[in-house]
Amino acid sequence: MPKLYHGGITSIILPFAISNAIVAGSLYGALDLATGGPNNNNNNKIIQTPWICGSGIGGGVGYIAPNYLYGPIMENMYALEGISQSMNTIMSYSMTTELSVVTGMVAGTLLHPMLYYPIHGIKGQKWQYFSGSALCITSAALAYVYYGRENVGLPIPDGSFIEPSNMALVDSILRYNNTTNTVETYSLEKEKFIGSSAQCIEGQLLADISRSYIANSNKAVFDDRVIAFVYNWWDAKAKDKYPEHIVNIKTQDELQQIQNSMTYTDVAVAAILSSDKESDNQANRKDVVMNIINNLNAQNEGRQGQLKSTSFKQLEDVIVAIELLLTMKKKQLDQQSTTATTNMHDDDALRQKLEQFIKKLYPTLTLYTSDEQYKDESVESQLKNAKWIGSEYTDAVKRWTHVHEKETYRLWRNRSLIVVSGILLSIAGSLLQR
Repeated sequence: MPKLYHGGITSIILPFAISNAIVAGSLYGALDLATGGPNNNNNNKIIQTPWICGSGIGGGVGYIAPNYLYGPIMENMYALEGISQSMNTIMSYSMTTELSVVTGMVAGTLLHPMLYYPIHGIKGQKWQYFSGSALCITSAALAYVYYGRENVGLPIPDGSFIEPSNMALVDSILRYNNTTNTVETYSLEKEKFIGSSAQCIEGQLLADISRSYIANSNKAVFDDRVIAFVYNWWDAKAKDKYPEHIVNIKTQDELQQIQNSMTYTDVAVAAILSSDKESDNQANRKDVVMNIINNLNAQNEGRQGQLKSTSFKQLEDVIVAIELLLTMKKKQLDQQSTTATTNMHDDDALRQKLEQFIKKLYPTLTLYTSDEQYKDESVESQLKNAKWIGSEYTDAVKRWTHVHEKETYRLWRNRSLIVVSGILLSIAGSLLQR
């Protein structure tokens, strides 16, 4: 029995065994005292006779324990609401009570010879040699059955329960850490990096099991094993009673979208920081970006959402806009601290233009701390944590002017091509009609 469901059956039996022990011990103690006490009952026929003492105590256990103790003790041990009421309903049927009492009487009669000598000892032998040894062996066996094995718990379907200690892994993604310059596991639940990339793979394997459970049964997943047991085998309304223990397992697509969004932000930060170290070396920026993308794709192999390097072809222009935007913000804060004045209207117009440009090319990039869904996710937060200084304001404006002119030229060139193409198509259509 202890091996069934990896020890789950043992967990269910334990409250019943404790209830039986309380009733049996109390009934035996009362009978012991009624027959003259422990010093006089070695020769007492009532105590010695299995079909009187054994069956009587067994029958009493079979009646009292299910009716009065099973429910309350299980509720107290596992915080299971409603089991007392359910046990009362089950025991209200006369056949159930009769079956329980008869089973108790038979069990008591069979156990009596086995329990009599460990309790009373054997004449001529010291208690420690027989009863003490039996007690030690039994205690050791019980300790092993209930506490000495791993994965012991109430039986529940695979995927219906997530260990609280694994929540950080289940809700995790692969992310580039600009502090350590490596791809690591980032926990969305803890909002921080929690270890190597291997942990993310481990967490997603656990999440996949829960996703299969949800897909097959359309049931909830819990972070409490007892509630998961009650919900699956006892009370489907447990989901409504304990909403705070329901685990939201994100889909692979949701996690991939979050991961890709953070990748755009992290890559931008990595490129900005690398240019600071290498004196604005654009070749180094490209190498940094490609290393990050290749590393992420390699560790994300076999899953959806592989990133393409072509998605970052206008990264240089976006970085120029970000640098000017954050330089302007720092400049504005400095001016406010020194009570200096500036043309706020021009600054607002330029800021809006820069933000629109960034969002157009990198719509999922998280720019400001105020836009963060997760702690230290944005470009602003990461650069602040890295103590980024940036370039002079005038240099940043010059670089943006060049990018803006290039973007304007590209825009008018594309418009001209559309117009010319339209004219050529009209001419071609007219010639074909003739």
